Amino acid sequence: MAPAIDHVDIEGQMPTRLASFLHGELGSIHLKKSFTFGLLVLAGFLVPAHADNLSLKTISGFDIGGQISSYKYEETDPNGNFFMSLEGSKIGATGSYTRALNNNWYWMADGRFAAGSTNYTSAATGSKGSNPDRYLDLRFLVGRDCEVGNYVLTPFAGAGYRTLYNDLTGYTSTGNIGYRRTSRYAYLPLGLTHRFHVNDQARVATTLEYDYLLEGTQRSYTTDISGYTSDLVNTQRNGYGLRLNVAYETMPWSVGVFYHYWNIQDSDVGTYTDATRVYSGIEPRNTTKEVGIQIRYRFH
Repeated sequence: MAPAIDHVDIEGQMPTRLASFLHGELGSIHLKKSFTFGLLVLAGFLVPAHADNLSLKTISGFDIGGQISSYKYEETDPNGNFFMSLEGSKIGATGSYTRALNNNWYWMADGRFAAGSTNYTSAATGSKGSNPDRYLDLRFLVGRDCEVGNYVLTPFAGAGYRTLYNDLTGYTSTGNIGYRRTSRYAYLPLGLTHRFHVNDQARVATTLEYDYLLEGTQRSYTTDISGYTSDLVNTQRNGYGLRLNVAYETMPWSVGVFYHYWNIQDSDVGTYTDATRVYSGIEPRNTTKEVGIQIRYRFH
């Protein structure tokens, strides 16, 4: 049997940290300063020539948008040393519906889909490029606008669900075998948005958010490797995420930048099998970082 991709063996003998090869997620971006500056200049031309004053409060409507992002996912061993990473870029689409209610309350449902490819690098099992990677993030939020002088603060809370798919089937540069993997997070977002006017028809909105992980489920498709008869499934119970979004907004258009971060601790122990033995393995501590730019259009 050919060797599998790198993982930390709990029971000795066979590799059990199979999931480490297939963790394609978000990470660091190297955005060109000139491109970002160009977006900001573009924002200046998005202001309607003859429009009513833009409110600082949450506005009802449906919006759609596009994103470009770059990311890095990294795992570390129990001693905190580098274990493996996945880096790449994604192109994404976003959509949301917001409903402003009485007494400054609102609710919002939003979603994001992004897809791209990752480059795998490991301390022990070589490298592999051009690996398909995609994910979907769905959220429902409730919040309230609070006027404070010449700006508005909007605290919010809700529920979120994020699912990720990686495909690293094939062989690494050292001949190790890859496989598919899915990752699912259920989490609680808690955040605050700050808005202020640039002029009568434009505003800047800055959102800070903390995401509390309720539970994560990781499935490593070890059956993609000849000889294994079941997949490794791990449950993650400890972790959190952070988000920062800054956007220049007019009534129909907005342009901005975003940063997303996840920090997940070691999972519970899971098992997988071959024809004669049962093996155990964990999903190790990992971090995900993503930075991107986005443009959105609102129908109201």
